[in-house]
Amino acid sequence: MKSALLLYHLAAVLLAAAALWSMRHERHERATGRGTWVLPVALATATAAILLIVSPGKRVEFWIVGIAVGFVVGLGAGTVVSVNMDFERKLVRVHRTWDGVGAAALLLLLAVARFIASDLTKRQSSNSGLLGAMGAFLAAYLCGRALSMYFYNAPRTIHLDMIRGERTPTG
Repeated sequence: MKSALLLYHLAAVLLAAAALWSMRHERHERATGRGTWVLPVALATATAAILLIVSPGKRVEFWIVGIAVGFVVGLGAGTVVSVNMDFERKLVRVHRTWDGVGAAALLLLLAVARFIASDLTKRQSSNSGLLGAMGAFLAAYLCGRALSMYFYNAPRTIHLDMIRGERTPTG
């Protein structure tokens, strides 16, 4: 059982690191397609699911509140972000923003904290489920933010001709 938990904790750390790495397009203002927007959300959701599964405190009501609040806050945050879209090529570019990268970095910190506390220091958990709820909040935030940016903000922007992976529009 201990080795299975160790594998879950390592998987959570790796998935959170991959989610953070896959959000680099936001920091560098690169034009990307739908898959690039879905990948960090999927990785963050998988990380949060693992953190919830291995959480010693099974506080489902706390988790549901974290998910609901995170999703609503993410929807609001996604409407504030400045976005440009190339409708022909289905590319979206976000002007430099740090909230999504920050949420992914916090999720990585939570996964590392769970790994260190549970596997390296053998610390006894308080069974509150707080760490899992925070992970679920961050994943729901990223999900709501991506949905709001892609389906609310992006269609309302001016058309720019973009090249995938480039910072500036063509022409």
